[in-house]
Amino acid sequence: MRIIAVGIAEIKVVQPPALLRTNLGSCIAVCLYDPATATGGLLHFMMPQAPNASAVCKVAKYGDTGINELVEEVKRVAHVKSCSGFVAKIFGGARVLQNINSEIGSNNEEAARRILKELGIPITTSQTGGDRGYKIEFDVGTGIIRCQRFGEEAKEY
Repeated sequence: MRIIAVGIAEIKVVQPPALLRTNLGSCIAVCLYDPATATGGLLHFMMPQAPNASAVCKVAKYGDTGINELVEEVKRVAHVKSCSGFVAKIFGGARVLQNINSEIGSNNEEAARRILKELGIPITTSQTGGDRGYKIEFDVGTGIIRCQRFGEEAKEY
């Protein structure tokens, strides 16, 4: 099985056999899956909203531009015209820097939930918040995501 690392501000979309892997703190991972074609994609975004969407160079850095790009990429790779059967799972949004009074993690989560709702894509699972980072592995053959909050046992979603 191919193991594909997804870095900060990146999108990867693949078909099986493949495992998409990333580590998260306050960032959010949106795992988008088309069960009909076993096509999966992972977006690792840093900030909820681009300051000026028309001038964005790195669309995957932001939730608003990145989620739309992720949907388009999954549709392209899956050879489908609609995202009507897609499902999403979201992870991350931790408050890992305790000395900084920032709500970036919760703002990222809120943006992901709002944008996916606007697109009509249901979130079937989420593991967000807390004060520890996450390691996730998305098996695009099954749609199962293995999530481990640092210092805890991994769980499957």
